[in-house]
Amino acid sequence: MNDFENTNVNEVEEKNYKSKQLGWRIFAFSAFLLAIIALFGAWYINNERMFLLIDNSKLKLEVKTLQEEIATLKTLDNDSIPNNTEENSQQTDSNQAENKQTDNTYTMYEVKPGDSLTTISLSFYGTEIYASQIAEKNGITSESILQLGQKLKIPKKP
Repeated sequence: MNDFENTNVNEVEEKNYKSKQLGWRIFAFSAFLLAIIALFGAWYINNERMFLLIDNSKLKLEVKTLQEEIATLKTLDNDSIPNNTEENSQQTDSNQAENKQTDNTYTMYEVKPGDSLTTISLSFYGTEIYASQIAEKNGITSESILQLGQKLKIPKKP
């Protein structure tokens, strides 16, 4: 009977040992898996950080370039202000002369939604063939896109 009891104790101890061993194996596997995930996460975050640093450098360079362009444009604008004043006075004189001429030979028309040079020509003259003449009188091409509220000179006689 002692052998039987000893066998039982040995079996119980062996089962207990195997169960502890299984627990340690699960723990070791879990720790290994957790370490792999942590390393992958650190690698991913580092890559994202590097991409952000590169993007930041590109944006800084772009800002610097744009600031230089703005400075150049400001100096060009400041240099051209006196010339613009002279041009404006010349334009005002020519506009006054044009307005006198407009009263006699042109009708002023304000562009409405859906208007094109061909529809304006059609409404004033009953035909589309004068669209190029209207464009020429207004210093635009016949393919130009008209802006809402734009003023056009329409010749009274085509």
